[in-house]
Amino acid sequence: MTYLELVNGVLSRMREDTVGTVASSGDVVVDIVADFVNDAKESVERAHNWNILSNEWSITTVAGTDKYALAGAGKYANVENIVDDLGNSLKITSRPYVQARTSVGQARPHYYLPNGVDASADLQLQLHPVPDAAYTYTVYGYKKTAPLAADDDELLVDDKSVLYLALAYALRERGEVGGQTAAETFAMAGQYLSDAIALDASLNQLDDIWYS
Repeated sequence: MTYLELVNGVLSRMREDTVGTVASSGDVVVDIVADFVNDAKESVERAHNWNILSNEWSITTVAGTDKYALAGAGKYANVENIVDDLGNSLKITSRPYVQARTSVGQARPHYYLPNGVDASADLQLQLHPVPDAAYTYTVYGYKKTAPLAADDDELLVDDKSVLYLALAYALRERGEVGGQTAAETFAMAGQYLSDAIALDASLNQLDDIWYS
């Protein structure tokens, strides 16, 4: 669904008139609903590693530099795996582990850890040991999308979950509509989200098998 369709979907369920555009509606109710749609989108995106939000980044190291930002990842990207140019996966480690080994010389990195963000607020990874040459890494993970802004911006995650969660936010603000309370709508949104996560997870069943 598009941003406009989501906003109108919430408005119609609130017994409000729908609009032809979100940006220039000039209606405070529309503006609030539009904000609630983005709040709901962010909440749903954070609830699960959605297949549709999977992403890849490429890192090429520079000798003597150990921190690399994932361009466009945002601060809440989720790193799943990092593979080097030899096909080996880097292991995630802890900050104390790296801090206790600052005297280790430069070499091919075998470990990584998330370490803050860069000036663009993109997640930054620290490699260990500090690279001694140029190595290429592919980072596999998930990134959240930017807030919906234009009428035709397309929602990527489950639309029912976002629509009903935004409606629940709106009903909590206003009170019940048509006999439906915010609590009931939150329950509906939760069921839609639970079902969507189960369906999405079933696409990658092997990812949920854990080995000791």
